[in-house]
Amino acid sequence: MKPIHALLACAALLSACSRGGAAPGGEVLFVSERDGQAEVYAVRPAGGPPRRLTRAASADYPAAVAPDGAAVLVVSVAGEGAAQSERMSVLPLDGGAARPLGLVSARVRSPAWAPDGSWLAFESDTASFRDLYRIGRDGSGLRRLTHAPQGSFEPEVSPDGGSIAFVSSRDGDAEVYVMRADGAAQRRITAFHRDDWGPRWSPDGRTLVFLSNREGRDRLFLVQPDGSGLRPLAPALHDSVADAAEPAWSPDGRRIAFTLRARGGASRIAAADLRGNVSFLTPAGERASTPAWSPDGAFIAYTRQAEGDAEVWLVRADGRGARPLVRSPGADWLPRWVPAR
Repeated sequence: MKPIHALLACAALLSACSRGGAAPGGEVLFVSERDGQAEVYAVRPAGGPPRRLTRAASADYPAAVAPDGAAVLVVSVAGEGAAQSERMSVLPLDGGAARPLGLVSARVRSPAWAPDGSWLAFESDTASFRDLYRIGRDGSGLRRLTHAPQGSFEPEVSPDGGSIAFVSSRDGDAEVYVMRADGAAQRRITAFHRDDWGPRWSPDGRTLVFLSNREGRDRLFLVQPDGSGLRPLAPALHDSVADAAEPAWSPDGRRIAFTLRARGGASRIAAADLRGNVSFLTPAGERASTPAWSPDGAFIAYTRQAEGDAEVWLVRADGRGARPLVRSPGADWLPRWVPAR
């Protein structure tokens, strides 16, 4: 961060605190291209310069923070086209060395931690078009969970660790499924002739939010894990020409933040409660995306693009006090929040 940018960020933080807004704790991980390629950085919202966490020949992305906040799963991408390879590693956040984990293949993506942090699920094309696997945090117990030639994607482990929601195209189009954590009892919980994808468990494990284009635009829907109770999250938005994306549950499970993408490239961060009441947290006409809640639910970090550059910003959960968290000549994006330890 340039000195003048550090001073501006500190001034914005002091101004927010003087208006009664407490500084969020923990750290925010993000991708930065300030050094010429994608690397993982961390910054404390309460103040201080960013610190670089990865220094590799590959492009590195923070995929999923461990539940204990002690490490992050990093997906590294090397090569391009037919020569591209991806792999995961567990990166300690105390400065320790990254430890490679699991398979190396053209696609190794969407890792999701079990709530106790002892294992994770992920998708890979190692032995098929795309299937799901699980592996222990220490690299033990690798096993394949799905065998669908049409592909299975986007695993999401339930808050109690007993189930995995995922997407599969085995029945002709993308639908949401749920299975036990060992891969048994796979069952389809959505059924429509258009695509459903991106399931996310509520913190209490009673509801899934997912994306669907069943109404001609990408919308958010809620459903129970047994497939009952399917309904749109925010019916008032279903008359909009914009597309919803990137849903994220608040830590208390009362709201879902998401990106609303309009025609022409503009996008904004919105949040809806479970009754469908929507509030907009960033202005119309901007390009905002990738919302990530702070552990206390008081703030949201997001990516804001302006004048050909991307930066990580913070906004309070009520839409007040938006400010840049980091600024650099290269793009900064994809925030992931780490709780204070």
